[in-house]
Amino acid sequence: MAGHAADASPRSLAAYLAFVAIISAALIVGALALGARGTYLAGLYMFGPALAAIAARALVRPPGFRGAGLRPGRLRPYVAFWLFGIAVVAANVVAIQLAGALHWDLRGDAALAQIDRLPELSGQPMPAPPAGLSPRDMLVLFTLGGLTVLNLMPGLLTGFGEEFGWRGLMFPALYRVRPWIAVVFGGLVWYAWHLPLLLVVPATADAGATPPALAIARVVALGCGAIATHTLFAYAYARAGSIWVPALLHGTIDNASRAAGYWVAVTDQAVADIALAVSMVAVVGVLLVSGELRVIEKFFRRPALVVAAPVETGLT
Repeated sequence: MAGHAADASPRSLAAYLAFVAIISAALIVGALALGARGTYLAGLYMFGPALAAIAARALVRPPGFRGAGLRPGRLRPYVAFWLFGIAVVAANVVAIQLAGALHWDLRGDAALAQIDRLPELSGQPMPAPPAGLSPRDMLVLFTLGGLTVLNLMPGLLTGFGEEFGWRGLMFPALYRVRPWIAVVFGGLVWYAWHLPLLLVVPATADAGATPPALAIARVVALGCGAIATHTLFAYAYARAGSIWVPALLHGTIDNASRAAGYWVAVTDQAVADIALAVSMVAVVGVLLVSGELRVIEKFFRRPALVVAAPVETGLT
């Protein structure tokens, strides 16, 4: 047994959304008040959904913590979804390159230039590399780490910070109302939750230089991409029956994307974002056409508060 399937009542869902709104707002306001140092507080933003889900589960019953998917389960899904996450990032990079929005920077010059600016942005001095290692050597090490060990820690922890709330509580509750509500509305809520970070984290592109039509297309594409990614993480949860597996997948995609970003330079952020979104929609489209997404219905349609094993498929 790798986990449980449990209903989240409307009260617990409402409590979760209220808690996540309060926690997120408090962190954003605090980050803005701290100015340049607020980026550190903004880093805690990703843990808000888990804290909100813990509060909702503790205070509203059902579901409590039964059916929270906290059992780790078997090793095989972790390995499979780690490799799958790296493959997804590779597909993203190919899509952005085909869109003509990046060029390879195999010396890492653009990444090193951004690192040089971090003291200016954060107000804190950068620590010197260990003796015998150059900044470019550190990029190589961070790249290897982003593909491997960093996905266990801190990737698994930061991934859990989001997954325990969004896919562990919100998605199942909405899915039992209507599947399309869980997918579309849930994905858009998750997308909207990310937007306040733009108040704290500097934008990577000059929005004013983007033509209005392209800017609108970018917003729509990112919304569709968020819905697709939201569905992908829910699929990983249903496949494995443990919330730790989508947490690992989430951390892997984030870390592998960062690792890839050290060696490419984006030339048009708006086009890159659209290509990224199209790539994520395509990944989920392949899962849909192949019938893989049926595991979501099998898992989340189970009766409330009964023990549930992961859906028996190739990765489990």
